[in-house]
Amino acid sequence: MTNSTFNSIKAIALIFVSTLGCTDHSNNLTKSDSSTSQDTNTKSFKILILGDSLTEGYGVQESETYPTLLEKRLELEISPLTGISYSVINGGITGSTSSGGVSRIQWLLQSKPDLLLLALGGNDGLRGVPVKETKKNLRTILQKAQENSIPAVLAGMKIPPNYGPVYSDEFAQIFPTLADSLDIPLIPFLLEGVGGNPKFNLPDRIHPNPAGHKIISDLVFNHLSEVLLSLTPSP
Repeated sequence: MTNSTFNSIKAIALIFVSTLGCTDHSNNLTKSDSSTSQDTNTKSFKILILGDSLTEGYGVQESETYPTLLEKRLELEISPLTGISYSVINGGITGSTSSGGVSRIQWLLQSKPDLLLLALGGNDGLRGVPVKETKKNLRTILQKAQENSIPAVLAGMKIPPNYGPVYSDEFAQIFPTLADSLDIPLIPFLLEGVGGNPKFNLPDRIHPNPAGHKIISDLVFNHLSEVLLSLTPSP
């Protein structure tokens, strides 16, 4: 795979891209490249997406990833309503698991995001990580955001019944259960309309192609726009 260079406020980390189930990496933080220098009088709002290869954009150009597309649409449609400039920090790393997210979250919070979108767990499910462990890790990440007064949104994930229907059902319930208990917004299924559809995935049938990322971007935008408007009322 080609190397992807990710820019952060604190550092530039060079990582090597592999498949969804590859070994987790750490200390990766990138800003989608649609960002531009902002007028000093314009308020800014940073959204950190903590995820895996689905967020990082495995197999597609950075400009085609859903975080980049999301930022562009937020700037186009929401910024005029709020007078705020939105930037999206792509904190996705191929192979990242929920435990990897726990190890990365404190470092990532150094960028001082205004909102966290947690989009991890898929690799846990593909590896058969115990549901209790995944749930505990995701809760830890979300609570860390709360401790830092950072609003969070949780993206749900579903997996094929490779480990049996009981495991896949219990895995799917992690996300609505956490969202309810922590009282945070939930995107029920990040890959809604994309997962399992060859038309919107790369030949590996796991990772979204550019058309799939567009659908994910629209889905996330529809959920986040309501949250952002409630957090940042019209000027």
